[in-house]
Amino acid sequence: MTNHNSDTDLQLRIFPRQDAGYPVEITLGRHQVFPRGYLAAEVAEWTSGGDPATDGLALRELLLADPVVREAWIEARGQAPQRRIRLWIDAGATELHTLPWELLQDEGKVLSASSDTPFSRFLPVKLPWRGALEGRTIRVLAAIANPDDLEAAYGLPALDVAQERATLDAVTGSASADGYTLDITYLDAPITLERLEAALRGSYAVLHFVGHGAYNARRQQAVLYMQDDAGHTHPVTDDALVSMLARQDTRPQLVFLAACQSATRSTADAFLGLGPKLVAVGVPAVVAMQDFVSIESARKLNGVFYGRLAQHGQVDRALNEARSTLLTAGRPDAAVPVLLTRLESGQLWGAEADARGEMLGERNPRVFWAGLIRNIQTGKCTPIIGPRARIQWLPDPAEIARVWTAEYGYPFSDKTNPVGLAQYLAVSQGEDFPRYEMLEALQKLLEQRIPEPLRAGQRYSGLAELVERVGWQSLSAGSPNDVHAVLASLNLPLYLTTNPDNFMTEALKAQGKQPVREICRWNDALEGLPSIFDADPNYTPTPERPLVYHLFGNEEEIASIVLTEDAHMEFTTNIAADMKRIHPCIWAALANSSLMFLGYRLNDWGFRVLLRGLIAPQQQRRRFKHVGVQLEPDDVQSDDLPAVHEFMRSYFNGNEINVYVGTILQFIAELREYWEAANR
Repeated sequence: MTNHNSDTDLQLRIFPRQDAGYPVEITLGRHQVFPRGYLAAEVAEWTSGGDPATDGLALRELLLADPVVREAWIEARGQAPQRRIRLWIDAGATELHTLPWELLQDEGKVLSASSDTPFSRFLPVKLPWRGALEGRTIRVLAAIANPDDLEAAYGLPALDVAQERATLDAVTGSASADGYTLDITYLDAPITLERLEAALRGSYAVLHFVGHGAYNARRQQAVLYMQDDAGHTHPVTDDALVSMLARQDTRPQLVFLAACQSATRSTADAFLGLGPKLVAVGVPAVVAMQDFVSIESARKLNGVFYGRLAQHGQVDRALNEARSTLLTAGRPDAAVPVLLTRLESGQLWGAEADARGEMLGERNPRVFWAGLIRNIQTGKCTPIIGPRARIQWLPDPAEIARVWTAEYGYPFSDKTNPVGLAQYLAVSQGEDFPRYEMLEALQKLLEQRIPEPLRAGQRYSGLAELVERVGWQSLSAGSPNDVHAVLASLNLPLYLTTNPDNFMTEALKAQGKQPVREICRWNDALEGLPSIFDADPNYTPTPERPLVYHLFGNEEEIASIVLTEDAHMEFTTNIAADMKRIHPCIWAALANSSLMFLGYRLNDWGFRVLLRGLIAPQQQRRRFKHVGVQLEPDDVQSDDLPAVHEFMRSYFNGNEINVYVGTILQFIAELREYWEAANR
């Protein structure tokens, strides 16, 4: 399998129209979010000039007309010459789907035809994704619909079935170095919806449809011209086809529609039109046509697309390579094929797939997930939430450290160490100074990333009020893998966090729960503060009234926040000297439940303090030995993985340790899929 790890994700998201135009946000990688700019509202009225090259340049100038967007684009391009581009047009801006974004040019290249910039239109879907294919044979079902009355009834040319089959036969048996082979089966005529449904029960990975189609703008409905039992034309609506696929136990990983106008041309909804509707019911990737396409172009597209897909399994890269062939051949409809996908990586099969990290300590990752889900279902799982659980809203702590370094002139070499920098500021400016600075920085950064309609020009007294007033349900709308929302959906009685924010509390409230916030009384200044355990001695955390326990303090009590080197060491020393500073129900959870560490790096001060101050004292975890630790992939080199696993085992006294090397969003996506599957 060809390795494309050098690609960096670049997400170009366009939000619903506002007075200033369409907000545009560029995200590079997982953490780097550039300031928002605007796309002029007039873009919705844009029309083609008839020349693909000129149109591509015109679209670029429209997109980058705002200096803020242009600067972000140029900087992102400079940082990542090889970048996987996902165009995410928000559900409230579907009128922009009618533009031929596949013509977009930059530095003399058509982005959707360059090997350096795999391109797709991204559609987030709140349905489980069953992961990359595990078999070595990729089964393709080809349905070539050629009704005998196409020309007489609709004025459409008949298909050359023999030539269409010959084109696909040329890629049958294509294999990658890793042994992925395409095996194509043809559905015999007549191509009826009933016969197609029966064939798909054979668990095909790809459905390839060749034929004619149309889109009725008035009805906002796509149709494919299939056949009845007599072989005559029978128009099949998008709703009928989608409903049939939705009823299947397993759906194709890819649907390729070599037909006319099968992608959306409507301004009403991103899921109107056949292609987007297929994605909406769980098909991971759809190649569809956004306008009329010639049969000759479709043939060229098929041959290159499937040949390359067999090599690397990346659907966006394969379509870029096929589009390049059309451009080289001078085909005027090279921009017509559109990739609509729910996948971030574009990986349909192979070693690298969406929402899949590497699991250490368990030969079969499904065993880990099965055990974790069982413990969640019984309420015997305790999440421990770290700073990188907030990456959808706040930058990596190291990025905040860089800002502080530039502002305060930190003289030491570890410029991205937030704990060391906080210690420097505490010594030079006072103990509470970095705490207030950190809370203020978090509020400003979050305000920058919240959509403007949600802010509504309001001013907030602090981070907690900002999150509470905006509402977590509004913040996480359209984001099925929002970390805190997924954790809140697990219906657990206890959530531990080392973050000072109220994200977890507000996510629980958004799901109708009544969470209680508590802080650890780790220093003398915190003794005597009001506590739920004093006010209600009978309080026991439940899924309906869960406890969110801030181990390192929260914004409600500034002296409770553990931020500096001194504070981390004092926390460890004080807890070891007096374990009563932590409530017994927390110790019980640490000893008698499955632990799930999320959002930490291996060398985080907070993570090390947790291991030394809270986990090491638990000499015997008798009943629940299941521990999962999520670590960022760039935090662990592949050669060091065995040592990392052994390091974890030493802290957890030989318990069953599973280290998930993958991003927090990958972990959460996979957790959500297993959780939803278990609760169907």
